[in-house]
Amino acid sequence: MNVLVTNDDGFQSEGIVSLAEVLVGKGYNVTVLAPDGNRSAFAHSLTIHKSVRFSEEKSYAGAKVYSLSGTPADCVKFAVHHFENIKFDLVCSGINHGNNLGSDVQYSGTVSAGLEANFFGIPSIAFSNVGRKKFFFEENKKDIAEILRDLIGAASDKYTLNVNMPNGKSKGVKIAPLGRQLYSDGYVMTDDGGFKLVGEPIECLQSEEYDVPLSSLGYVTVTPVKFDRTDYQAVEKLRGIFG
Repeated sequence: MNVLVTNDDGFQSEGIVSLAEVLVGKGYNVTVLAPDGNRSAFAHSLTIHKSVRFSEEKSYAGAKVYSLSGTPADCVKFAVHHFENIKFDLVCSGINHGNNLGSDVQYSGTVSAGLEANFFGIPSIAFSNVGRKKFFFEENKKDIAEILRDLIGAASDKYTLNVNMPNGKSKGVKIAPLGRQLYSDGYVMTDDGGFKLVGEPIECLQSEEYDVPLSSLGYVTVTPVKFDRTDYQAVEKLRGIFG
């Protein structure tokens, strides 16, 4: 099986190295193509008004490694077109340094890389560690190794499996819909006279069936997400108005 690995934290991040190690250890043919620097919260953006630079990097974890001066979605699109001799059977994104839970998936470059793969008919899985500062990827590697076969069996080109893992030992796996992830957002002035977005997560009351509360309880959460954001109930309502 040919697996493309990417992320939004950059090709040298500890998370992507850890993910490549697990996949290579399972016997998969792994190609890493990831941004040349941090592209967190770039969502599904593409680089269209300037060129991107492609470079071969020093290999790690038994995988060939490349970088691109673009976004996570750029990396997937470029890989499919550039590596014409490789038919990718799966795209894995991550392990992200930080959660991609609930409404945060709208901003996620990690998840968007998986959705870009779906556009090309390739199944995908996005992995994230829910920690905030120090990350313990060794535990994540154990979790991934344990559930990888089932995840691959459930993976589809119709959706991305969004997998969020505790920053430590997990209590097991829960399938969960997206919840709400809210922040006390605000902007502070920086020394150069600009403004920087800051904020802390705030508690949002919601059923424990959703990914956000389940993650806080120590579970690995798995959520199938897709790019279709159509509100179909609203479509029927609008058809009744406009015909």
